[in-house]
Amino acid sequence: MRVLKIRSKRMFAAMLLVLIMSLTAVLPVLAAEWTLSGNVEAHDPTVIKEGNMWWMFYTGDYLKVKYSNDGKSWNQGTPIFTGTLSWWHNYVNRTENVNEVWAPDIIFENGRYWLYYAYSEFGTNKSLIGLMSCSSILEGDWRDEGLVIYSDSTKDYNAIDPGITKDTSGNLWMSFGSFFSGIKLVQLDPSTMKPASGATIHSIATRPGVTNNPIEGAKIVYTQGYYYMFVAFDYCCRGSDSNYKIAYGRSKSITGPYVDKAGTSMMDGGGTILEVGDSRWKGPGGQEPFFDGNQWIMVRHAYDANNNGFPTLRIRDLYWDAEKWPSYSASSGYYKIQNRGFSSLYLDGLGFTNNGADLGQWSSSSSYNQQFEIVNLGNNYYKLINRATGLRVDGMGRTSAGSNAGQWSDSSSFNQQWEIIDAGSGYMKFKNRATGLYLDNGNQSANGSIAKQYGDSVSYNLQWKLNKQ
Repeated sequence: MRVLKIRSKRMFAAMLLVLIMSLTAVLPVLAAEWTLSGNVEAHDPTVIKEGNMWWMFYTGDYLKVKYSNDGKSWNQGTPIFTGTLSWWHNYVNRTENVNEVWAPDIIFENGRYWLYYAYSEFGTNKSLIGLMSCSSILEGDWRDEGLVIYSDSTKDYNAIDPGITKDTSGNLWMSFGSFFSGIKLVQLDPSTMKPASGATIHSIATRPGVTNNPIEGAKIVYTQGYYYMFVAFDYCCRGSDSNYKIAYGRSKSITGPYVDKAGTSMMDGGGTILEVGDSRWKGPGGQEPFFDGNQWIMVRHAYDANNNGFPTLRIRDLYWDAEKWPSYSASSGYYKIQNRGFSSLYLDGLGFTNNGADLGQWSSSSSYNQQFEIVNLGNNYYKLINRATGLRVDGMGRTSAGSNAGQWSDSSSFNQQWEIIDAGSGYMKFKNRATGLYLDNGNQSANGSIAKQYGDSVSYNLQWKLNKQ
């Protein structure tokens, strides 16, 4: 009996292992939350890399600084300021004994690092955004560049939370704003790195009807053919009672309109929620999407309920799903992929399970052969995995126009990596990383016809609609 019990336990353990491995293969891959160590205090963090060294600037007395060799183990640095600058008090006269400098952002432009920061009276719009610059963060040769913009009771906005973005034409813009009339955007003069006299201030996000209009901390990045704006909704700075949450929208133009996944304008209170925190990590905010040279990450703070609400640095991988929306999951889920051409056929695995099998097309059905999981690899490329066969859509190394697209078991080959390109009107193109060719219907209409690969064109045969299952 003892032998039978041992064997039963072993068999159960083996079966459990197989089940876990099976589930691991089919469940969506969640983005990794980085394991951070060292000094992880942070509030409203901004990061940049100088060579291989990471630097972080964040809200705190005299504007706090950290540095890291890998983005994971952090060391405390020397604050930017040794005291308040005299000219600040021409705009902001604090009565409380607080020397906090708020919500910085840093960029590298024209051979210098430009560090924007805010100084304000809490709860008012008596605020300013100032600027420092240096040739090297490591050397620390900081230079005061003076005032960028200010606000007071004569303005309808609050001049804090600067965020700097370069548009596709190379122009620099600064988003800013907190509560009051919401998020603003103004173009910068590259000769001064400040708004030109009389520059238009655009309104790009607000929350009408919500008491106090709690929106702030905008950061805009350009990728995937869109400008994405990330903001913080609701309230920070209450420790474990903070209810900050990270929301986003996107636009084809840097000046908007920015809309969320439901199509609601962020000027009408729109914003899709990315993160709300959990039982331990309260009020995530101070968000900064950052491309570290290899992948996108989200840098932000949250209040640690297990540590008296301590504001703590958090970093995790950031992805863009098959429909070009930001996501913390590498998997976009399952889609049916329908051609825009006259036949409107769907990609279909045809039930093939052998490596090298052709990729087919078929009229619409409920078969798993027509469902593909789209998995973001974190480098602007995706894999398309057939739900029935488990095979990956593969370019097969074929570079001649009209060659067949195929299927293959998982590998690290570029043949299995596809760039998803917005073709407009809700359609996408799939460009193979290895072959440079695009997935194409081949102008075919018969069930069972083979998907092809062709060079780029305006043909509808290259355009596909993603239908979420």
